[in-house]
Amino acid sequence: MSYGHLGYGPLHWQRIDLYGPAEPEETRATVAGATVSAAPVVLVHGGFWRHDRTAQDLEPLACALVGRGHRVAVVEYRPSWDGGVWPAAADDCRAALRTLEESDTSWAGATLVGHSAGCHLLLASIAGTARGATAVLLAPVTDLAEASRLGVGGGSVDDFLAAHLAVGGSHKQATPEPHPADLASLTVVSAEHDQAVPRELTDLQLDDWVGRGLPVTSVQAPDARHMHLVNPERPACCSVVLPLLAGHASIVEE
Repeated sequence: MSYGHLGYGPLHWQRIDLYGPAEPEETRATVAGATVSAAPVVLVHGGFWRHDRTAQDLEPLACALVGRGHRVAVVEYRPSWDGGVWPAAADDCRAALRTLEESDTSWAGATLVGHSAGCHLLLASIAGTARGATAVLLAPVTDLAEASRLGVGGGSVDDFLAAHLAVGGSHKQATPEPHPADLASLTVVSAEHDQAVPRELTDLQLDDWVGRGLPVTSVQAPDARHMHLVNPERPACCSVVLPLLAGHASIVEE
């Protein structure tokens, strides 16, 4: 397995960790006379914008995906305590996606995966692009008004938005509002016993996305907690998340 980094800005936070098979051909198989490839995967970590988690925490998941034939990019971005307050961290995520695609056009067809508050940054990067992305949101925290009201992340939402709110901005203005053209598919995976993201928040977000006409599929991982979704040693990740991501493939040549 090869490993490397790709910078998308001058700061040490502004990097992408890259994982992949030693040879690109290892991702390919022949199906019905056509060559198909496991779709590359881009991961955006959570941590409530203050980096309770970092990109390195997703290395086990990235390695598990590589074992299933995917190339993987894990986006790091500025935390709220080091220049990442809204909209800076979202700008970082957007720049990372652009840099990946400029480095190799195959990343344009990647499955985009966010976890927790990383889903907010991912959706903020997709909204308004009309890119027809394939996105998977794991225990998403994206509706910042509701997340703030519910105290999700112990006040981290208002910390993340502090400068924005101080000049008269609103939680709604910082909440991504994707359109149907932005997403070819949107799969939302929730953990049955999520101690960090209330079911009330998940349901409200799902209702909003369905109301917007987004192509939403909702999946619940049984007997799972928040971090189980990104831990390949847990059944929720092994039996739900990894098979779901492995289902994405693209025809690369006839």
